[in-house]
Amino acid sequence: MSLTTYRTLAVFSLVPLAYAQTPTTYCTAGISTNFCVPQISANVQPNTANSAGCVITTSGLPGQRQGVVFYGVDNFGFTPTPWGVGGSSFLCVKAPIRRMVDSLNSGGTAGACNGAYVIDWDAFQNANPAALGNPWVLGDKVFVQSWYRDPLAVKTSNLSNAVELTLREAPLTSCVSAIPGMVVIPAGTFTQGSIAASGPPYFGEYDDPVVRQVTISYCFWMGATEVTQAQYAALMGTNPSNFPGANNPVEQVSWFDAQAYCAALTAQQSAQGAVPQGYEYRLPTEAEWEYACRAGTTSEFNVGASLLCNQAMFSYSYHSNSHCWNVSGPLPGPRPAGSYAPNAWGLYDMHGNVWEWCLDSVATYSASPVTDPFVASGPGRVIRGGGWYDYSIVCRSAFRNYRGPGDANDYLGFRVVLAPVIVP
Repeated sequence: MSLTTYRTLAVFSLVPLAYAQTPTTYCTAGISTNFCVPQISANVQPNTANSAGCVITTSGLPGQRQGVVFYGVDNFGFTPTPWGVGGSSFLCVKAPIRRMVDSLNSGGTAGACNGAYVIDWDAFQNANPAALGNPWVLGDKVFVQSWYRDPLAVKTSNLSNAVELTLREAPLTSCVSAIPGMVVIPAGTFTQGSIAASGPPYFGEYDDPVVRQVTISYCFWMGATEVTQAQYAALMGTNPSNFPGANNPVEQVSWFDAQAYCAALTAQQSAQGAVPQGYEYRLPTEAEWEYACRAGTTSEFNVGASLLCNQAMFSYSYHSNSHCWNVSGPLPGPRPAGSYAPNAWGLYDMHGNVWEWCLDSVATYSASPVTDPFVASGPGRVIRGGGWYDYSIVCRSAFRNYRGPGDANDYLGFRVVLAPVIVP
């Protein structure tokens, strides 16, 4: 098989808002008249779907004491205030406040410091959809504190310290959850490859006529656009591109650079609970890429039998016999992500703009049907889609090319998928 080597030369967010990773305690617990120092804590941050298993516990309370757990949603500019003159407790939550339960008993032994209040945050919020702050959105803050009776204390009561919670994103559900800037790609079967004739307008490779049935057995998310320079710089702290522009696709990135970005994105989003079990951010396999590019089409391009200059960023259309940009002028470079209409599945720039790295090494297709194919080893890495410097022939859905994994050029970029982990 010959893989001909050519000299090929809207802002979408892929990163949810950041938030605190663990509940944070603050303020100072008062000392009860029998020398207990109650401490409040939470096991995990709550989430926007009230499904995180968040439990708020106040331990070390005087035994057999009545009390309440209360919260507020805005502590901006608030300074903790003494609960009473001469007492040791401080009110650490700004009004308005809401009780989570009307009355609790600490249990334990009277006179000892082994009492506790336990609040199931999720159960309370699910049972009280109109409660203070509910419905919650990502990044919302909650400030929680406990009050308990202490008959011999100032104001006949005391307070624990407080805990600050930050609402996390709800866990992703594979094939269901929406991720900003990404598109859900369903499982399915398609015909990979092309038997296009060797002459114009497709110039198919006469010695590589293999087509085969490929099944993708899982759903996955794919970036609606190629990774932009703004996205790359925000995560990696650098922008190697030769044609700068925040919304332009990042280029001058090697396969190794793209892999490093995917690993960093996986680590960032996993820390925020935003990666489903068994999934990771990575480069698409070659089969995933072509399946998503075609979006159910069987023609040479996902827009039909021809590719015209108003449909993608490339240099020359054999279908209209016209140049798409002034070849005697300065090189234009890629266009901002999403400058042309998307394919049927909502993916932009699958033809042209920049070539896109795939995860696979390059290898000859087998003609037999396959499921979830992936080539783990080999010197060259597959690139797909064509670029801004290319003719329409190499922008075809089935056209294959490759580069060394260390290559980096101003026509090479990538897009990410959130897909099952592949173990070579």
